[in-house]
Amino acid sequence: MATVGDVIGDVITELSQVPGVATQLYASGRIRQFIQDAIALEQDEMWWPQLMYYQLVPLDGVNGFLTQDLKGPISFIDDYDDIAAVYPDGSNRKISGLPPSINPFNINNSGIGPVFISPDATTPHRPLRVWPGTATGSVVVWARQSASTPVSDSDTIHLDRLLITYDAAWMYCVDDGTVPAQVNKFQMLAQKRRKQMIAATVQMPMQLDPRFPADATLIDEGLNNTFTVGPLL
Repeated sequence: MATVGDVIGDVITELSQVPGVATQLYASGRIRQFIQDAIALEQDEMWWPQLMYYQLVPLDGVNGFLTQDLKGPISFIDDYDDIAAVYPDGSNRKISGLPPSINPFNINNSGIGPVFISPDATTPHRPLRVWPGTATGSVVVWARQSASTPVSDSDTIHLDRLLITYDAAWMYCVDDGTVPAQVNKFQMLAQKRRKQMIAATVQMPMQLDPRFPADATLIDEGLNNTFTVGPLL
């Protein structure tokens, strides 16, 4: 994976500047900021698979709070908007968001599991709670990790290197404003690359019919000879 420093060098080359971060003391700081902005914009574009993380978290069974921080290999998860889905442990049913028309304290607390989720800022790195608060067990959180800010040259970029390069180069050209054709060039390249990356996620191998799990019975290629055609009448 590329680092921020690698992408700074890419942008400098794309802009036809003298190569080398050390020779572009003024430009490199601005480009680093543009890279940070590009990462923030692109990571919110969709649920990028490389940023997503599953975590099994126990509930406190009293107030509906999580008992562990949400933290993946890339970052903590602090924003409720980064929560893609929450599932009861052992279930494929997503827990619904709490509608504003429902008083969560009126939900029947007699032995039911989590019914709703809502934003919560009580504890850092635990941006949600479940209702009813007395729900026990655990939930599986599927959430998006985010790049830390401010970025440094050694930070890893987990999104597509070319997309971030084109985004940052376009931002630099817009501010510079000396070559309109160059502005249009990087804008069109960024749009095309973004479409390619989104299309690539759609082409990932996925199970289309969840009624048929991929177990040994399905992948034995018929070698067990369990189906026999009878004699014709």
